[in-house]
This record gives sequence, structure tokens and C-alpha cells, in this order.
Amino acid sequence: MLNKIKLILWLIILLAVAYFVSMNTQPSISVNLLPTYKTPEIPLALVIIISVILGAVLILIFTITDWISFKIEKLKLKKEISSLEKSIKKCNEEKEKLNEEIKKYQKEIEDLKAKQNVTVKEITEEVKEDGSL
Repeated sequence: MLNKIKLILWLIILLAVAYFVSMNTQPSISVNLLPTYKTPEIPLALVIIISVILGAVLILIFTITDWISFKIEKLKLKKEISSLEKSIKKCNEEKEKLNEEIKKYQKEIEDLKAKQNVTVKEITEEVKEDGSL
């Protein structure tokens, strides 16, 4: 939709320029480019066409520089995203390793508690058998 609107606007601008050019074919003018340099007399239509072309070229140059800087920024951001994704992957792997270690230590703690309970039971049984305390 936006492209159609742009196309219509450009057509209107081109029609307006064509209208001004067709209305100004007869008069000839001289353009002062520098204080010391003056062009020979040329038709006003030619001056209008040259002005429009120069304006379009300048707009194109500015647009291209903005587009190039946008592309460079986009590439930098893609590299940063890739780097951050690698960092996230590395952190997730480290997290998994730490979770495995936690499970291992929890199992060791449970085993030690079970041994301690067995030892406490054995001691209480020995005390009961001896009858002394």
C-alpha cells in the first residue's frame, strides 16, 4: 500500500515538472553559477529539467548513505545477536553441568544420612543390649 502511495506521489511530481517545462519552453535565461561565471542563454525548460535531475541525484546519494549505514548497523546487530546466542548456549550447558553436580551431591547427602541413621540405630541397639548408659 505504501509503495502505491509513493508511486502516485512521484507521478504527480513528474506531471507537475512536465507541466512547468512545457509552459516555459520559450524564455531563455542565463544562470549565474559563480560570481564570475555566467552560463550562455539556455531555455528555462532545460534549467528546470537539470534542476530536477540534480535534486533527484542528491536525494539518491543521501538515501544511499543512510541505507548503507543502516545495513552496517544491521550487520553489527546480527553479529551481537549471534554472540549473545552462543553465550546463552554456553551458560545453559554450564547450568546443566551444575544441576548434575547438585543431584550428585544430594545423592551423597542422602547416602550419608542413611549411613548415619544406620550407625545411630546400631549404637542404640548396642546400648540397649549393654543396658548401660
